[in-house]
Amino acid sequence: MAEGEVKSKKKAKVEKKTSVRYFKQGIEVEKQNMGAYSKKFGTSVKSLQSDFKKLAKDLKEKGKAMIEEGIKHMGGKVSKYRSDIKAQVRENKESASHMDSNVKFLLGEINKKKKDFQAYSKGTFWG
Repeated sequence: MAEGEVKSKKKAKVEKKTSVRYFKQGIEVEKQNMGAYSKKFGTSVKSLQSDFKKLAKDLKEKGKAMIEEGIKHMGGKVSKYRSDIKAQVRENKESASHMDSNVKFLLGEINKKKKDFQAYSKGTFWG
């Protein structure tokens, strides 16, 4: 029995050594697999970053182009709006000038009638 126990202990030691060696080999294989996966993942991430940078650059360029196009289209409308405003200002100035001359004319007529009335009233009542 002692011999059987010795054999089983040796067998257990051998099994431990092989199982530990087996696990170590498994771990190394997994490390290599994970290294390969991490390289692929790193490449994918770099590719995505590159794509996003390119997309951001394209969007920025498109945005600038849209702004420039908007400015070109609005330029004509803004100049027309400005000319309309200038025309309205000119018309308002002319109207104000006519009103000023009409007021002066009316004041002159009122003063004439006032003088005529004063002359009439002096002549009729004082005379």
